[in-house]
Amino acid sequence: MKKNKDIIKKFPIKIKSNGEWLYQNDLIQKKTLIKLFSSVLVADNKGKFYLETPAEKGSIEVEDAPFIITDFKVKNIDKKQEIIFKTNIEEEIVLSKKNPIFYKKNKKSFVPYIVVRKNINAKLSRSIYYQLINKFFNRNTKKRLKIKSKGYEFTLK
Repeated sequence: MKKNKDIIKKFPIKIKSNGEWLYQNDLIQKKTLIKLFSSVLVADNKGKFYLETPAEKGSIEVEDAPFIITDFKVKNIDKKQEIIFKTNIEEEIVLSKKNPIFYKKNKKSFVPYIVVRKNINAKLSRSIYYQLINKFFNRNTKKRLKIKSKGYEFTLK
């Protein structure tokens, strides 16, 4: 079989903004299959997403971000705090310089995301974002809320 990744197919896979993966408009229920697909998920710097293996490459539709942050935990390691986010496919991402939190403007509000890997992000669910704010909120200050992880400081909006 000749390998030619220059020919890009269109795969009938869609990732909805709520993190659900569809194949031919049917919900993919097996998390192991979603994890397999996500392991070959790549994106270009124009926001187009592909499933890429050594043998082929196919474009897929992604409504927003391919992953949703569903949980987080805070660890203190050697007196340094780490905030660890968990995605809907149970991948853990440590908030850091390499994996920062950032915001996209959506109508009148800002939506938080965290970088998972090159050109691929995870959206923080609203409930997780509010839990994060509540965890670090200091009622005695009027300043912007800042959190630290891996020695870096991040501002929450």
